[in-house]
Amino acid sequence: MSAFARWLRSHRLARIATIVLTFLLPLTNVVSAAVVVMSARAAGWRSAAIDVVAALLILGGLVVLTSGEGAAPSPGPAALGAGALWGGGLLGGALLGRFRSVDLALQALVVAALAGVVLASLAIPDSRAHWQPVLQALIEAAGLPRVDGLPPNWLSTVAALMHGVIGASLLFTLILALMLGLWLDRDGDAGDWRRKFLEFRLGRVLSLAAAAAVLLLAAGSVSLGGGLLLVLGTGFAAQGLAIVHWTADERGWPRVWPLVLYVPLMLGAPPAGLVLLGLALAGLVDNGFPLRRRRANVV
Repeated sequence: MSAFARWLRSHRLARIATIVLTFLLPLTNVVSAAVVVMSARAAGWRSAAIDVVAALLILGGLVVLTSGEGAAPSPGPAALGAGALWGGGLLGGALLGRFRSVDLALQALVVAALAGVVLASLAIPDSRAHWQPVLQALIEAAGLPRVDGLPPNWLSTVAALMHGVIGASLLFTLILALMLGLWLDRDGDAGDWRRKFLEFRLGRVLSLAAAAAVLLLAAGSVSLGGGLLLVLGTGFAAQGLAIVHWTADERGWPRVWPLVLYVPLMLGAPPAGLVLLGLALAGLVDNGFPLRRRRANVV
């Protein structure tokens, strides 16, 4: 176990402060969720839930205190985002601690993200009308130039898929948080946990859910069907990554091989999209036809 994890385990106030501060700082949300994962796995969901409730109260107070003069303080959106992130970390960490199953933890997070998309679609049936003005205002506030090469209705399409975009982004953050939380709280069985990540499988039920989402999309439900597909695609892409890393371990690939996989992800949307699509398809296929077979079993 790292010294940082040992210190956090023994100081509740330090845990709560770390959860809040890393949520507020740029690009550190995953650390915030990872601390919740670590706490839930080590001390149980009740103790971690106390941390989360206290962190939500502090976050709400900070939002109220830092609101500009004349502006009505609204801690709701921040609390909703933090609650979803920390709640996912609480769920994943509790399942890891009780059942020691990476499969179960990741399956539960995917199902929770799918449920979130469904609930958001019920609460805001017209995603396009709700999100398009918000996205337009963000683009104008950021001073971003208009891109003439994109289709004329691209913003409308993105707005229609925003429930899924948010769900997929949250799921991706939580998958990283599970991995980081286990690494921070690593002990003698760190290698065992790594193998569990390399061998995880989302299962055939979620493959059927992907088929149902495709049918919804084909029936014209862009917001719901497309949103569910984005979430499921994120989960299956994580499984595809596990397949690639498992194969690299099993076949003894050269140490520089990750450059071939991860460099395209940093080159922009088109190459990254193709790589992620390929990973998601590999993960989907793996549920029905296992791609992770040892040399002795390959004919």
